[in-house]
Amino acid sequence: MIDEEKNAARTGPVPVLFGTDWWTDCDDVAALDILLKAHRRGRIDLKAIGVNSVMPCSAPSVKAVCEQYGLGSIPIGLDRRAVRRGVLCLYQKKLASFCKSGFTNADCPEAFKLYRSVLAALPERAVIVDVGFPQIIMELLQSPSDAYSDLNGTELVKSKVSEIVLMGGRWDRKSGMEYNFFAYPLNRTAAAYLCGHCPVPLTFLGYEVGKDVVTGGKAVPGLTGIAYAAHRSPKGRPSWDPMTALYAVVGDAEAAGYQKVRGKASVNPRTGRNSFRPDPNGSHAYLVKTKEDGFYQEMIQRILMAPAEENDE
Repeated sequence: MIDEEKNAARTGPVPVLFGTDWWTDCDDVAALDILLKAHRRGRIDLKAIGVNSVMPCSAPSVKAVCEQYGLGSIPIGLDRRAVRRGVLCLYQKKLASFCKSGFTNADCPEAFKLYRSVLAALPERAVIVDVGFPQIIMELLQSPSDAYSDLNGTELVKSKVSEIVLMGGRWDRKSGMEYNFFAYPLNRTAAAYLCGHCPVPLTFLGYEVGKDVVTGGKAVPGLTGIAYAAHRSPKGRPSWDPMTALYAVVGDAEAAGYQKVRGKASVNPRTGRNSFRPDPNGSHAYLVKTKEDGFYQEMIQRILMAPAEENDE
């Protein structure tokens, strides 16, 4: 079992910026649940949430999940280039009904500007975790200097980010296809851009890692269980997003139950197909499980099943 508190590499709560599509799957809610509980324990400092696939109830549904842990002040940004119209909201509308603050999408800044403001104000390096589409990070990297910082986006990330962790790609074959990288033209462009231009280490948790680890479900307390029930996944879902979040919380591949395969990743901007060239000195890496699936399932489910108050220091 992972004991997050014994990771000597972290002497204090690491700042985290969390990106999520919060869209067709409900494991995003489990990932945010894990991060919010880690924040309450002082394990991380969740500084911002960026939504990279926007529907009418995106902001109030995210806000409601944060509010149930007393963390409604965490700022939320939206990528308004990625507005999804005519898409069935399987859980977002239900969660939004629990929002206490009357918060709406109109109250949210552009996500990359929110990221710039947060990073510029940090005295230490942050980790960016994204379990959705990677275009907010691309827009951050491409951003010019502004009132928040004299640095352009690439310079700002290089000075204020230690690692970017992405749920994306398929790395158990010579080349692979995975939804977060191929679903839309903007996603493909963004994934390719990150692989070619990101100035800090990139770590990928691929499709193959989470597909057989089933967690969550309607038995989970609070709004996370409600989201799984509304999504029609009462017995749980594959754990791509919660596994990515938990890896970021632990902050160490071996302690989290993974081996890192280092090298150089690339993504075809036309198709979204990913490939990888191994290199022990490479700044990119994908995660390979070193434990049985039950190890990750038990750890994630234990966190999700714990009421919020049991995660306080």
